[in-house]
Amino acid sequence: MEVVYKKAESNEEIRNWVVLHGGKPAIIDDPDVRMDEPGLRIDWPGEKDEAMLSSGREVTKDITWDEFFAIMERHNLDFLYSEEEDANVTWRYKFEPKFSPEE
Repeated sequence: MEVVYKKAESNEEIRNWVVLHGGKPAIIDDPDVRMDEPGLRIDWPGEKDEAMLSSGREVTKDITWDEFFAIMERHNLDFLYSEEEDANVTWRYKFEPKFSPEE
């Protein structure tokens, strides 16, 4: 099944969707994972978010919403999410670079 994503139009929309689904903002807290810059994640209680986050790593560190949105802005990212209940919540969101009209 292909997951259909919607682009969040505001920080409030992102925060509301994440909180509604029981998540909180986080960042990868592993010095070996530099290729995943900026390392933003949503931490879901009891769920491991990515295959690369193996049990041998300190996977994530909680951050504030202000930090989360500052990182998104610094890296010019959009937040996309899905309302499809059949999809695992860990795969129901993603970050994508914002479209630039100059491209």
